[in-house]
Amino acid sequence: MERRQKIALFTTLALVGGVLAYIGHKATRPSRKGRKSAQIAIGEWGAWGKGSVKEGDSRTMGRLRKYWREGAGVNNWSDSKMVSEPWSAAFISYVMKKGGAGDDFKYNASHSVYIRDAINNRKQNLNKRIKGYRPSEVKVEVGDLICAGRSNSRPTYDTTGRYSSHCDIVVEVDERNVARMIGGNVSNSVSSKTLALDNQGRVDESKYFVVIKNKK
Repeated sequence: MERRQKIALFTTLALVGGVLAYIGHKATRPSRKGRKSAQIAIGEWGAWGKGSVKEGDSRTMGRLRKYWREGAGVNNWSDSKMVSEPWSAAFISYVMKKGGAGDDFKYNASHSVYIRDAINNRKQNLNKRIKGYRPSEVKVEVGDLICAGRSNSRPTYDTTGRYSSHCDIVVEVDERNVARMIGGNVSNSVSSKTLALDNQGRVDESKYFVVIKNKK
């Protein structure tokens, strides 16, 4: 092969490799709405003193009211009721609504309602932004919801009835494949925690049964 042919071949291969790398990057890039939801969650976490301000505190009572009313659609509860009832799903619903999930998210005071709806969107391959995947199927991205059963509840991906559960929103995935997540009503506040992912960036802890993505 002549020198000019070799140069042309190497140039073509480099261009093809670059295009494939770009496509791969775009395919796994978090959605704009997912990133927006994550930023909203980070802002709420900061407003709660990064977990140091507890429920019932006057500094955050207005925010808790918004979670219930604007997120879960509960308008007739007293402040004491809003504090005493589990509000983690109301928090997630609020974050998703403000992030622009629109009508594709099933806003509710129970995690299981929107989880089951997201899983159904995936199983039926509906034209919906919000879809729930088995943790082994997808790489975790900013804006994803990662969900586990709570208390003695052990739901699976195929559980169809109501169940007790909890979801956190992913706000960062670092180069070590460690996800940072934020959730409401964790230690009576809006709190952050980390989750180590496998070497492919997927959830492999058995207690987590679904990853909900905010993208089509």
